[in-house]
Amino acid sequence: MKLEERNKALQLRHQGFSIKQIADNLNVSKGSVSAWVREISLPPELLESIENRKILGRELSRLTRLSNIAQAHKEISAQCKEEVLPFSKRDLWIAGLMIYAGEGNKTLRVSNQHVEVTNSDHSILRLFINFLIKICGVSKDKIRIRLMLYEDIKIEEAEEYWAQALCVPLNQFQKPFIKLSYKELPHRHLRRAEYGTAHIIVYDIRLYRKIIGWLQAIYEHNNLDFIK
Repeated sequence: MKLEERNKALQLRHQGFSIKQIADNLNVSKGSVSAWVREISLPPELLESIENRKILGRELSRLTRLSNIAQAHKEISAQCKEEVLPFSKRDLWIAGLMIYAGEGNKTLRVSNQHVEVTNSDHSILRLFINFLIKICGVSKDKIRIRLMLYEDIKIEEAEEYWAQALCVPLNQFQKPFIKLSYKELPHRHLRRAEYGTAHIIVYDIRLYRKIIGWLQAIYEHNNLDFIK
């Protein structure tokens, strides 16, 4: 034990420094400092000051960590924009087909063959609407919207949200489908979308078959070109 370091530790502790601060200041272990100052009883005001500094230190550390994460996200976002943009017409074509591959209506029943994509993310649905208009030549007034809502969601509020988010007038909205909310039950789905899900619909069997045909062509080409 170094007497000089121990005496300095006692002096700093009496001044209200925390064990970690003393250890950092003297470049010794926290265990050594704790053993040296264990007999010192600090008055309540100094203990409170130490605790406040600990809280402040944790908060500053948290803010620094969040700032670093935000900066990293900003740098990655800038890099991604450079990599993926500009977004060509063909890019929109493929993006729209991939959305339909994952979220679209696909059925063998002729009576139900129409274009329909469902999602709770308005950004995905806006991209698909662009695909319909710019790639498929669909007139915007031919697009229909049907909402799927829980019974505790206000219909008017949800319709207004989706009308603004998708830039589609309310007169093109169909009667919403209402589901039980199960809001009082413990297994209620807590991660559900605030305004339900929206269905983008175009009643055009020829367009439906064309989209399915495009997808089949991509699948067949990928099967031939698949890396095993």
